[in-house]
Amino acid sequence: MIFKKVYFPIFIVIAFSIFISCNKKIENPKNEKYSLNVKKAFSFYDKQEYDSAYYYFYKANDACSDQEKERRVYALYYLAEIQQKRCDFSGSEATATSIISILPEYKSINTTYNLIGISHLEQYNYESAHKYFNLAKSTALTEEDKFVHINNIAYTFLESKEYNKAEQLLLNLSKDISLIQDKPNYAKVLDNLGYTYFKLNNPKAIDYLNQSLKIRDSINNNSELIASYMHMAEYYQKSNLKLSNDFAQKAYNAASAINSPDDRIEAIKFLIASSNTNEVKSLALTQMNISDSINKVRQNSKTQFAKIKYDANIALKESEKQKSQKQLYLSLFIFVSTISLFVFFTIRSKNRRKLQKATYDTETRISKKLHDELANDVFNAMTYADTQDLNNPTNKEFLLENLDKIYTQSRNISKENSQIDTGDNFEAVLKAMLSSYNSNNINVIIKNNTSSTDWLKLKKESKIVIYRTLQELMVNMRKHSSCSLVVIGFETYKKGVEINYSDNGIGCSDLLNLKKGLQNAENRILSINGTITFETETNKGFKAKLKIPK
Repeated sequence: MIFKKVYFPIFIVIAFSIFISCNKKIENPKNEKYSLNVKKAFSFYDKQEYDSAYYYFYKANDACSDQEKERRVYALYYLAEIQQKRCDFSGSEATATSIISILPEYKSINTTYNLIGISHLEQYNYESAHKYFNLAKSTALTEEDKFVHINNIAYTFLESKEYNKAEQLLLNLSKDISLIQDKPNYAKVLDNLGYTYFKLNNPKAIDYLNQSLKIRDSINNNSELIASYMHMAEYYQKSNLKLSNDFAQKAYNAASAINSPDDRIEAIKFLIASSNTNEVKSLALTQMNISDSINKVRQNSKTQFAKIKYDANIALKESEKQKSQKQLYLSLFIFVSTISLFVFFTIRSKNRRKLQKATYDTETRISKKLHDELANDVFNAMTYADTQDLNNPTNKEFLLENLDKIYTQSRNISKENSQIDTGDNFEAVLKAMLSSYNSNNINVIIKNNTSSTDWLKLKKESKIVIYRTLQELMVNMRKHSSCSLVVIGFETYKKGVEINYSDNGIGCSDLLNLKKGLQNAENRILSINGTITFETETNKGFKAKLKIPK
């Protein structure tokens, strides 16, 4: 029977070639998570702790972005190799195939083709194995790799019992001078060629088997010696049972030395065939125990690999979920922020327009007042002075009275539009303004339930608005209400100051027209986010309520 591990050194060649080609990439600090996981994976891989190595190679693969293709295929290759070592050949094939789909132009793609070929070979799919070994040979970068792939093609012919095809390939390889210098691979070719001649009943078989055994014995490589011992045990099985048993025992010892249970089972088969009846039962029990242990370990490994993938996929999904949630929250934040900014600027623009309109209306009102009242009086005084005899005491007295009236009017207009003290004296200034409307016919009463500290909590802009609004209400009262009593009350509430105005004047039946007349006052209040409400009926006076936020 052909020794299954004849191609084992290909893993060393493949691993070394990929490691050399990718070593610089692993040290690249741009992906520290990847590098750390690969380093941990190799620490377990070198100790043949393949389950742990698989875990960290899987994490390394997950740490790669879609753009880091070479890093990914590097990790995936070792995942496929570990699966193959654990005899999960279908899983190894699937992982290796994904390498081709990710990076078909990968410079070491021949190693991947070779890995897939071995998986097919172990599953007895010789035609497919032959196809992938040929692909590996055609994409090999070195002569050494090419020799390995040709040897595996020949081994496929051996497994499928196409011995003549195997002989032709192996005989040509054995004559290659560069291969002769490579003792491990040269010994492999000689061993396979000798075994092929054995199957063809060619007497040259023993010479090639002995040459291979001599080379392998000189380099003292147990994993290589096992194959020679197995083939020698099978060769002498019909002609010399004692010699066959000796070689089978050597194969068993070498397999035990490298802890290869598959090879131990294979060696026991030859021991059973070459031993006496008393020893067969014990050997059979040993074979059964080893076989059960292998199956248990491999099943556990497959389950462990599946669990690692499952856990990693769950972690990936959770990570993607958290990423999606973060993106959603960020989108909502941007949306809400955009809407808030839009509303803020809309309101600010609207208030600015109202303030501009209030300023314009105030300027218009002042201009109208100057034109209708002051300008006309000044013009009349000038005309009077120009046309009348001012030496006449009566005319002179009349002119002086008119000038005094003009002076009073101009002072009142200036006072109504002068700068307002919004500091500590604001309360006194406000009360003085309101009290100035007291006369023989009008009594102004101020009810103040607030302390001076309440005024200090108000902004400067709010104080100006309060002053001008109350001033406008008082002007409106003097012009239109015909009242004898005005009551103004100040009260504090949690969010600001409330001001209540009321008079006992004639009131107004048309509230809409009244509000238009006091539009400036309303615009001022709205500009600081305050509120103003009016209440009036004919012959029932007029009331206004102002709420000014702090």
